[in-house]
Amino acid sequence: MVNASLKYVDLIRSCTAKWANWSPEKQDIRVGSYGRFNAQTGRFDVQGNVYDPEFQKLLDATDGKLKLSDYPPVLDDEEKDFTIGSMGVKKKDFTPGSDVVEGIDNAKYKEDWQFMKRRGAILVMHKPRQEHFPKGKVFEALYKVPELKDMYIVPTVYKCRAYALYLSDKSGEKVSLALLPKSGAENEADLSWWTDSEAELLSYGTDTNYAFSPLFTCKRKIPLIRRLMRDSPIPDPEDAAFWMDVYPSWEPLDDDGEIDPVYDVCPLLSCNRHQRLTLC
Repeated sequence: MVNASLKYVDLIRSCTAKWANWSPEKQDIRVGSYGRFNAQTGRFDVQGNVYDPEFQKLLDATDGKLKLSDYPPVLDDEEKDFTIGSMGVKKKDFTPGSDVVEGIDNAKYKEDWQFMKRRGAILVMHKPRQEHFPKGKVFEALYKVPELKDMYIVPTVYKCRAYALYLSDKSGEKVSLALLPKSGAENEADLSWWTDSEAELLSYGTDTNYAFSPLFTCKRKIPLIRRLMRDSPIPDPEDAAFWMDVYPSWEPLDDDGEIDPVYDVCPLLSCNRHQRLTLC
């Protein structure tokens, strides 16, 4: 039995250095969300948002000046289609079989994905827009809030109107995907997915608004280094300079999303997945 969500999140993290949302239609990850990752599922368990009125009270207790409502998230312009596959997954020209639907020539996106006989993952976002904290004072103010000490915070979210994601079944399969305008639709943003696959671990969605957040970044506080000299002032945080990327809390995984036995039986290998030794 595959631990699909954890394996998918881990694979996308390894090839993008960003965090994937296994259930974009069910879980809305927003800029300013804070929480922790579930080490069993890879899901980001949200505990609150810095833009909530309740959080402003915490900020008032430490800063007393900055109102986060004056610094709302910034929504960037549309980007090109975002398409990524994990190691060993290859993009190929679109060559569907005989069951391809009418109107494929008008597809907004079409591509084949070839997988190897091991787990692979893909993520496709149609013309995403990045939403993020404004530069400057937000990160600086948040650093002073003690309640965020052990929390991970989301500063950037990729939002899109159409996404597709897939975790392969290790059969060496090929998956064809196409994003088509809905028949008779007047709104060019009214789209639907076509695929030749009925795989269980393939999911996709469309909306006329930027309703999905399949990818996001996460930061955590860098602990302040104790002053070397008693009279040396502690520097004020500057933008995101006192924040660091978040790394997976789980050990390296096997093809089915379980802890790799090699690392599980060797304490030296499993002590830190980001400073791995090659020998026990």
